[in-house]
Amino acid sequence: MLSTTIAVLLQSAVLSASPTMTYEQAYAESEKTGKPLVVLVGAEWCPGCRVMKNTSMPQVKQDGVFQEVSFTTVDTDTQGEIARQVTGGGAIPQLVLFQRDGAGWKTEKLVGAQNPATIIKFLRKGVQAAVGRIANRE
Repeated sequence: MLSTTIAVLLQSAVLSASPTMTYEQAYAESEKTGKPLVVLVGAEWCPGCRVMKNTSMPQVKQDGVFQEVSFTTVDTDTQGEIARQVTGGGAIPQLVLFQRDGAGWKTEKLVGAQNPATIIKFLRKGVQAAVGRIANRE
């Protein structure tokens, strides 16, 4: 019984880290709200990608930073064209942060499996930069 309870809790933690938006929905939300767009690009066969998706990102979600960004994941095997556009064909996993910068997008990346503290710092920096740009326009 205990092992079943633990399995259910672990599954819930993994599912809670999964984005609720598709790439297209996250992009549209970012365009509408001005929030940075954050995309985790990976694949199921990639050990580092699984660590990011199933371990690091659920811990990052607990920090609350996901409320300040539009977050989604892209799988290189099922969404290859989007993955290539987002990563520029680079290694996975990649956590890519896009920020609106005038008429274009500014891009920053974390490549490889990262610990939650590094991810949170990366995302917070991106959120602060976005807030600064919005304040300067007003």
